[in-house]
This record gives sequence, C-alpha cells and structure tokens, in this order.
Amino acid sequence: MLVAQSAFAQSTQVTGTVLDETGEPLIGASVIEKGTATGSATDFDGNFVLFVKDPASAVLQVSYVGYETQDVALKGQTKITVTLKESSALLDEVVVVGYGQQKKESVVGAISQVNSDDLLETPAANLSQAITGKIPGVITSQTSGAPGADDAQIFIRGRATFASDAQPLILVDGIERSFSQIAPDDIETISVLKDASATAVYGVRGANGVMLITTKRGKEQKPVVSLTANWQFQTPTRKDTYLDSYQSVMLLEEALANDGLPSQYSAADIEMYRKSVAGQLSGLDALLYPNVDWYDEVLKSSAPAQRYNASVRGGTKRIRYYASLEYYNQGSLFKELSNDPYGNPSSLHYRRYGFRANADFFLSKDLTLSVNFGTRFEERKGPNSREEDKHSEIYYQANHIPGWLFPVAYQAQNGETTKTLYAGTSQYQLNPYAILAESGYYKGVNTVNETNFIADYKMDWLTPGLSARAMMSFDYENYHRSLYSKSFATYELMKDNNGVPYDPTSIDSYNRFNSDGTLAHSRSSFTLYKLYMEAQLNYKRIFNQVHDVTAMVLYMQNDFRRQSELAHRYQGVVGRVTYGYDNRYLAEINVGYNGSENFAKGRRFGFFPAFSLGWRIAQESFMENTRNWLDNLKLRASYGQVGNDSYSQRFLYEQKWLQIGNDYYFGTSGQTGIFEQQYPNYAVTWERAHKYNVGLEFGLFNSTLTGNIDYFYEKRNDILTEYLTRPWWFGVSSAAGNLGKTTNQGYEIELHYNNSIGRDFNYSVGLTYSHAKNKIVAMDEPANKTGYRKREGHAIGQFFGLIADGFVTQADLDGGKLPVSTFGDVKVGDLKYRDMNGDGFIDDRDETFIGYSDIPENTFALTLGANWKGIGFSVMFQGVDHVSRYYDAEAMYAFVNGGKVKEHHLDRWNPALSEAQNLAQAKYPLLHYDSNGNHNQRQNSFFLKNGSFCRLKNIELSYTLPEKWTKHVFMSQCRFYVNANNLITWDHLDGLTDPESSGSNRYPICKTVNFGVNIQF
Repeated sequence: MLVAQSAFAQSTQVTGTVLDETGEPLIGASVIEKGTATGSATDFDGNFVLFVKDPASAVLQVSYVGYETQDVALKGQTKITVTLKESSALLDEVVVVGYGQQKKESVVGAISQVNSDDLLETPAANLSQAITGKIPGVITSQTSGAPGADDAQIFIRGRATFASDAQPLILVDGIERSFSQIAPDDIETISVLKDASATAVYGVRGANGVMLITTKRGKEQKPVVSLTANWQFQTPTRKDTYLDSYQSVMLLEEALANDGLPSQYSAADIEMYRKSVAGQLSGLDALLYPNVDWYDEVLKSSAPAQRYNASVRGGTKRIRYYASLEYYNQGSLFKELSNDPYGNPSSLHYRRYGFRANADFFLSKDLTLSVNFGTRFEERKGPNSREEDKHSEIYYQANHIPGWLFPVAYQAQNGETTKTLYAGTSQYQLNPYAILAESGYYKGVNTVNETNFIADYKMDWLTPGLSARAMMSFDYENYHRSLYSKSFATYELMKDNNGVPYDPTSIDSYNRFNSDGTLAHSRSSFTLYKLYMEAQLNYKRIFNQVHDVTAMVLYMQNDFRRQSELAHRYQGVVGRVTYGYDNRYLAEINVGYNGSENFAKGRRFGFFPAFSLGWRIAQESFMENTRNWLDNLKLRASYGQVGNDSYSQRFLYEQKWLQIGNDYYFGTSGQTGIFEQQYPNYAVTWERAHKYNVGLEFGLFNSTLTGNIDYFYEKRNDILTEYLTRPWWFGVSSAAGNLGKTTNQGYEIELHYNNSIGRDFNYSVGLTYSHAKNKIVAMDEPANKTGYRKREGHAIGQFFGLIADGFVTQADLDGGKLPVSTFGDVKVGDLKYRDMNGDGFIDDRDETFIGYSDIPENTFALTLGANWKGIGFSVMFQGVDHVSRYYDAEAMYAFVNGGKVKEHHLDRWNPALSEAQNLAQAKYPLLHYDSNGNHNQRQNSFFLKNGSFCRLKNIELSYTLPEKWTKHVFMSQCRFYVNANNLITWDHLDGLTDPESSGSNRYPICKTVNFGVNIQF
C-alpha cells in the first residue's frame, strides 16, 4: 500500500476521452504510455485515467480493434481528447482462429479466410457451393442440384483417410452445426484451418481440417438497414442427348443382329418411325409408333428461384446488434402434373425462412453478455418418388424407358366417361409422367433453432490482460415428413395373333399392370439435440513494447443426441500460448487433450500437440533498404499431431450378438438361436495425423501484390481398417482395427494484385492453385496379393478396373491367342482387355489400377475484377485436374437393361463398315442389347472418363447509383447487379454429362442467372 502511494506521488494523472469519427465514445480502447508497461482502458463513456511519469515527454499509444493506432504526445497536457479513424484494412487483418482471433501479422498457422462480400458474388443460396474456388486448398464436389438437397462435399487439402468421408469439422459461431442453408448475407467470415498448428486445439476431430463460420455482429454505429432481393433462373449445365425413335430402332435392329437375336421391327415399321419423328403420323399410327421425349414430357427447360433478405446492424456504447430476415423459394425442373384434387404439387420445391439476431450487451466496463439466436424453417415438397442427392427416380425412368415403345397415355372409353390410361409394359411399369400425376406427394418441414449465450469478463483488476469467457449453446432440430402415397395402373395395348392392335378406345383392349389406389398417409420424423459448454481463460499483454504474449486455456464438452440414441460426446481441455518478439520473431504452441465416447474406457483421451514458428523478415534492420517496395515477408513453419475418430460404426470395442430364427431344430421345430456377429477390438482408438507445413507470405509495392505459398506433408497412421488378412476360417467378423497408413502432400499458391488507374478506375487479379496427392501406405492387404491388384501404393479412391487395349479385330479371333472372356461371347468390335495374370481368361482377377482418384489432385481459380464510376465487373474461372469419373450406366452404355441410346452411340463400331474404317473412327464398341453387352459394360479404362474441367464459375456486372442521387430518397447505397454461376463449362466429355456429377440418374447440376438489387439506408 505504501509503495503504491509512493509511486503515484511521483506520477501525474492524465485523463482523456477516446472517440470515433462520428463523435461516439469507444468502449474498451487501449491507452498505453509508450516505453512502459503502464496502461488503461476506456469506460462506457470512452473516458480513461492514466498516471504518467512526465507529461512533458510522455507519448500515449491509443488503439482499438478496427481503428488505426494513434500516438499522442502529451506535451505537458493532462486532459486530452483522441479521435480514432476507422480502418477497413485493419478489420480485414483480424483472422479467426480456433477459440479466438489473431492479427494476421502474427498468425503462423496455415489459415485462409473469405468474407461476406466474396460469398455474395455468387448467386448460390447454398453456402457450400458459394465457397467453390474462393479458398486455396479447399476442394468442393457438388453431385446434385436438387432443391434443398444440393450440398457440396468439402475437402481441405484433398483426402488423407479412407476410413470415413474425410469431411472437415465445421463450426458455426464456435458450435458444430450444419452451415449450408445459412443465409449468405449473415456470414461475416469463413476461416479455414489447414495445418496442425491451427487445428490441434480440436484434437481428436481436427485431422481433416476445420472450417470456422462466423456470423455478423453489431457495430457501434448508427443503424444501417440493408434490403436485398434476388430473382433467379436455373437450367441444367448439360442437355440430354437421347436419340429419337427412328435412330433408336435403327441401332436396336443393328444390336439384335450383332447378338444373333430375331428382328423386332420390319422395314415398314422403321419407315413409320421415320414419319413419326417427322410429325407425319396421327391417330392409331401415332400410338403404335410413338416418339416420346420423356425429358420434354416431365421436365421444364428452366426453374425459378427467388431470395429476399432484410437486415439491420448498429449499436451504441451499451449495446450492439445485428438482426436479419431471409426468405428463399426454389422451384425445380419437374413439371406440375399432379392430379391431386387438393392442389398438392408434383414438382420438387424448397422454401426457407430464416431469422438471426446477435446482440452484445456491455453491462460494465469489464462484463459483456452476448446472445446469438438463429432459426430456420425449411419446407420441402415433392412427388412420391425416390428423390435423393445421389439418385432421382424421375430422372432414372426418363433416362431408361424407351421412347419408341408406347406413348405417354391412351384415351379409352370407360362406360360413359373417357379415362386416361397411362401407358406401360410389364418391363416398364413406372411411367414417369404417371409418377408425377398419380403417385402422391410428400411434405417435409425442418425446424432448426440455434442459440449461444456468452459471457466475457475482463479481469485487469487482477492482472492486466487477463479475461475469462464462458459459453453455453443449445441447438434443437426437428424434421417431420408426411407422405401421401397412391398406387397407379399402367396399360399396354393388346394385339391379336396377327399383330393387329385392338380398338384403343375400348378399355377392354388393354393389359393392366397394378391398380389405381387411394391415398395412404404415413409419417416419419427425427429430433436432434445439441448441448455445448465451454469455459475459457485468456491472457494478452505486451511487455516493454517488444514482448507480445498471449495464452489461452479452455474446457469444452459437446453432447449430441438423435432421438433416444446414446449421446455422442466429446470432452477435453485445450490450450494455446503465443509469443512475439519485437514484431519479428513469432512462436506458438497449441495443445489439445480431448477424447470421444466412441472408444473404450482408458483409451478415450489423447494428447495432441502442435508447434509453429514465424519470422517476419521484412521487419529486420538489414531489410531497411527494401521497405520502399517490400511491405511484408514472413516465413512460417509448423508441426503437430491431430486426430480423427470418424468411422461408419460406433463402439467397436463392444461384442455384438444377433438372434436368428430357426437356428437349430428339435425334430422339425425350429428354435431361435444367438451367434456372435462381431468380435470386438478392445484396443481401438482414433487415427493420428502428423502434419508438417512451411509457408511464405509476402506483400509488395504498398500491398499492391500479395501472396502466400505453402508446402504441406502429412503422414497419417492408425486408420480404422477392416482385417483383410484374417482368414475366413476365423469364423466371425472382426471389428476394424487401427491398421491403415497414408501420406498426403502438396502445395498451395495464392496471389492477389490490386491497383488503380486514375481516380475512378481500380482493378484486381487473383489466382489460386492447389495440389494435393495422397497415397495408401498400408491397409492390411495380404502380403501375397498380386501387386497390380493392390490398393496400397495408390491414391485413396483410385479407380480399379480392366485395361482396354482397343477393339477386338478378326486377326485377334483368328490368332487363337485372345483370352477367353468370362463375361460373355466376344466379337469383332468388342473391347479387348489385357490379361494381367496371363491365365488365358478375362475375369475380375485382371482388374488393376486405372486413371486417377475421384477427388482432383489439382484445383485452380482465376478471379478478375474492375470498378469504374459505380460500374463493377468481376469474373471467376474455376477448374480441376488429375481426376477421373465413372458415370452411371444410363449415361454411358447402349441399351443397358433394355434401355435407350444416346448421340455418342452413333459413333459405334459399325458392322456395315470395313474393319480399317472402324479402327480409324469408332469411339464406341460393337452394339449389343441388354445383358448381351456385359463384356463391354465392365468398369474399365475405356469408359473411365477424364473428369478435368474449367468453368466460368461466377460472373457479375453491377451498377451503384451515385450518392448525389440516392441521398434525396434517404438511401446510403443502391446497387443493381446481374450475376451467374456455372455459365460455361469446358471439359472432355462431349456433352455426356456434367463432369462434376456422377451421371444422369440424379437431379442435374444447374447454371444460374440472377438479377438482384441491394438498398441500404
């Protein structure tokens, strides 16, 4: 006490106020006397009190997040007012990291960040699509464009495990949540943590990378109201290429002849099909020789969508707030064909209502309480058909049912009324038009409520720089689905023994398949509960103006429950210490000690450390001569360990038993028995990734040119793997073991150039390129397994199949050395497979590695932007390379399962041409019908496609009205824009399908044209 009094007696009290440019006080601004450890912070009114040694020579350093730091020389003054200028550049320099934030200049981990403006340049209302091409090292793969089911898969730095789907951990405002259907307008930043130094604090779940989504919060400013409206039109990126009836039956007759099967159509029939295609038939002839384009019958050429968003953002010295409302309505390509008397639709439909409110309450100069609340109501409607992200019943039937067999429907007399009879046969009973019209419908409603309650408490009274934080979150999600199903009949027009059709106007002239039923109702639902808690201590302080120290320790617990299932639980303690010396030398230690209930007691927790170093070379005195052109040069390196506990099955350490009926008999009476279904693995634990990263950051010419270059290497072991070496006579299935090993390595390049010409024109160029190549080192394959059949040594997801060495020729058949195919008879023009084991037969044992993996090794994006007097233009090209795709049968094969043919089948091996001509120009093997084509229709190198592509991913043209116009109607901004995504795609598929999809039996990926307006008040 006496010492303190003596110290104050030798000092002078200085008081002051810190304001922003609008005159509002800044709460919590830092005021430090330069050259000392003496500091203070402003209160609710922006006031501070500080004791300095000598007011005549003292210099105060005043700083606040998002504002330019200002040095104020007192020159003997003891009462001052300081006005800080807001710096948008500094706002961008704050990077979201695990359980906190850091200044970009002090970050030594591999972290990339994208903000709201970048996301809104794409018209995609699904966030998982909006990030495509915008973040280096992030690979997205969208396989479906179905409304409400169009999420893209996300991979960070490729894929390094084969035990799970390798998806990253995704956190929204610090909580694990689904994020794809959050309104893009609500997002502040998306931060991607890629190396171990950034993800070690997530320990057992950080091996696949982490994405941190941060929603917008209030600012200390006058309220800003923003209104946005978007109107969209979506069309498939690829059109169907199915042949008309005339071309189809021509190829059908050729295929039947190739197989030695009897002809189905005479020359006269074929001529009638020619007339049908030309539109020259009517009446009965049009029914007997149809030319049905099922795509045209059940699908529209485009689908509409619209999105509206309203938000308000502002705050005072005591409260900050952000609130938003969103409405999104997306239609589909399905036609409205429903005959439901109550008007329920047959077209897929997705509707989303969203509300978000984030508020910060400054209860005192030390205590802040924050509340985040987000809710969504998602409504899905559609026909009673199997419509999933990986399969669409409507598209499958439209792809499969031949258009030359029967019309869409017949009109027949049923008593005194005329009845519509949907056409079909015993083989093709699921008429897609009838599915939409008669099979019923479903309604699904998903309600999502997400809450965060946060308390921040500064404890500078205990020691400067110390603070505590606590958060609790409760999320609730309920999905309820009502299905109204109805059976329907299809009809086939009969013919007499001479092939003459019966009277099509009589209902007695038809074979009927199934029957018309009445609507039956069924329900399904599920409920999800999430409870998350964390308690955190933070420390941040600068000593002697050169020693910058921060520390964090945190306890977390996460419970996730679906219905009455046993809860998924994660629990742990994490910590971080950072040290910076003189803003030049940086060091960081991150540790996670956490675990999962998925493992046996005693093996649930693990320790995951990470270490990183950084050197800001440009700050060195020997770089003094470069500072007029070199703004930033930082070298960083890291090593650490992180885990992954994801696997398709829980509780591998438990014994599993199963009851089976009629397991044994007493006489003739069967008795129920029990057998061991799975032998447990008591030692099972998580897989562990060892990650290395070296990075270089630079900025040139006043940050006109900036860039990042990273090299990474990952060695992963203990991957959960089935026991492939355990023999069958072991007698029981074994739980997976930690047997797998992989490596993954690559590099990332990110470059940005921003400049201006004159006062009104500025432009930018951005380039990102990423390469990631993985390899399976071990997966418990038997040592004596044939080398060319092993997965070990190849990429995860590597395609395996037969190698096709061109087409079979007559010389091959006559030479007697052609291996015998076990898949069917081989003729001239069929695919010639390589006999890998030389046993004289072609079978599954000849399959070997072909092509690449299904995840691209290389990804790239080029972004161009310009602004001139309110006119804005931006364009982004995005693409992938070194990737292979194997598309579904209906997209590739001719007459598969009695199906159809496409344009590329016209380039088949044509028996009417010479062998030399076919060898020179054939692009498809000899045609066969149905199962007779089994030899060619194997997974092989001939049908494995190059999945590389380049897209015009996003393009936008905008105009912002001059302020001198908008201020007269009390607007601060009015911006009109038109943008589009997936507009043009260049690939190697010749229109077969979209290269990013997995084929045509699913809702297609679409290109979108969007018109929008944004108004701010």
